[in-house]
Amino acid sequence: MVDLQSSSFQMDYLSISLSLIAALVAIYYLATRNSDFFKRHGIPHVPPTPFIGNMGSLVRRKSNLHDLINRIYNLDPDAKYVGIYEFTTPIIILRDLELIKTITMKHLEHFPDHRSFVYEGADPVFGRMLFTMKGERWKEHRNMLTPILTSSKIKGMFKLMTECAVRFADFLSVLPENERETEMKALLSRYANDVIASCVYGVSVDSINDPKNVFYVYGRRGTNVLGLKKSMFVLIHRNMPWLAKLLGLRFLEKHVQKFFYDLVYETIENRERMGASRSDVLQLLMDIRDRVNNSGKTTTMTVENVALHAFTFYFGGFDSITSATTLLTQMLAEHPDVQARLQQEIDETLRSNNGELTYDAVHGMRYMEAVINEAMRLYPILPFLDRMCVQSFQLPPPLPGGQPFTLRPGMNVWIPLAAIGRDPEYFDHPDKFDPDRFFDPARGVKNSGAHFPFGLGQRKCIGERFAMMEMKVLLCYVLAACNVRIGSKTMVPMELEKGVINASVKGGFWLKIEPRKIIASLWRTVFNVILLCCVQVVNDADRSFQNSRIMLCDII
Repeated sequence: MVDLQSSSFQMDYLSISLSLIAALVAIYYLATRNSDFFKRHGIPHVPPTPFIGNMGSLVRRKSNLHDLINRIYNLDPDAKYVGIYEFTTPIIILRDLELIKTITMKHLEHFPDHRSFVYEGADPVFGRMLFTMKGERWKEHRNMLTPILTSSKIKGMFKLMTECAVRFADFLSVLPENERETEMKALLSRYANDVIASCVYGVSVDSINDPKNVFYVYGRRGTNVLGLKKSMFVLIHRNMPWLAKLLGLRFLEKHVQKFFYDLVYETIENRERMGASRSDVLQLLMDIRDRVNNSGKTTTMTVENVALHAFTFYFGGFDSITSATTLLTQMLAEHPDVQARLQQEIDETLRSNNGELTYDAVHGMRYMEAVINEAMRLYPILPFLDRMCVQSFQLPPPLPGGQPFTLRPGMNVWIPLAAIGRDPEYFDHPDKFDPDRFFDPARGVKNSGAHFPFGLGQRKCIGERFAMMEMKVLLCYVLAACNVRIGSKTMVPMELEKGVINASVKGGFWLKIEPRKIIASLWRTVFNVILLCCVQVVNDADRSFQNSRIMLCDII
């Protein structure tokens, strides 16, 4: 009996051991089956490490995604494309501009979708946003939402933006001496929050003076997807969606989702009950909902869809604008000559418009636009765009004398914004901050098609005009009232934080704020003129009232 039990135990132990070995072999096979993919097709690449591919330096926090992509992009200057392993997934990085245009614009039917950074089965909010939608569902919602952010609609929101920018500039200009060296990203996130709260949700908040308000607190929680922890979330969602669902990895916490959705439900209910409307995105979404639901078509738009799209605008604008304006102010602090020239354009615009900025005046500031474009060339918000192949498509040979390569459905291509922006083939002295390359076409970009920070083709960001105007309005009012300078804590040159996928600076963006004395007197003059006008209006009104009163007495 003992021998039988011992034999049975040995057999069970052997079966378990063999099963574990088989499982490990299967896992290893799955992890390494594509390790020679690029080698087989003659595509320049860096040999991958099992399981982590070319992501090792990112995982170990030895580099950031910008640097990693740049290194692989520059493997061979003659290549039309190169290869990168995102863990076990082989991805094509495009280098040739004509090939990029072909894929993003000429053959949209082959590349209509992004490879989603989130698995809808694990996160039903982020998985259903416009930029993660695919196929016909994306087309349908894109066509609905595109009219929301036209130039005329943004012009209607201009006053809402300026209110936030004026409040922000006022806050900076009166900072106590011991607080003038400040971490700009935290401050600029308050401005981005307040603009979107007002222009999208119709909510007036003052995060600049009250950073503990509930809208800002929940907004930060809902948009924090680019830190180290959430960067790992992205990698798991993209490469192991089954694990994301198993672990319940949601980017948007349920109580944060409830806050934003309830806000939309209550605002819609109040506006409909009172017959009120407002020049904001939520109102435009409500109008689209009514138009779609009354069209007689099978397509419908629910209140939940309105809440989802409103949060999409919030998410798309909060961190991207915060990052872009933070990097921009750092560039201006590092280059005081550029800052002074920009301030000159701002001052002249103010003087020619009697101290008041209008939409058309800001829109026409050419040097301002050049400065923003140059900052986004050096530091795009994300290091790459992507497209996913849904129909087989033949690429030309990667190298002269090579063989064509066929992309199969499900394969992904990356368009490396950061690497193209620093490619000397397209930009002279690519590491130099020189806005004149965009301001003076005779000097500037060798190939104007090399700069597309908001994307290309129909998948281009629909919020481009809104984002540009939001940044311009901010710079106008801040630089009219203040100078931004290098401080004792400022990291020069900037060193991007390692282990993250966005452009974030190690140690934070510390800058020194310096009130402008000359322009301050201009603001006081403008204020006094406005005050005198107000007094005159009050006096005229009072005289009219007194005259009317005398006439009424005479009649009586």
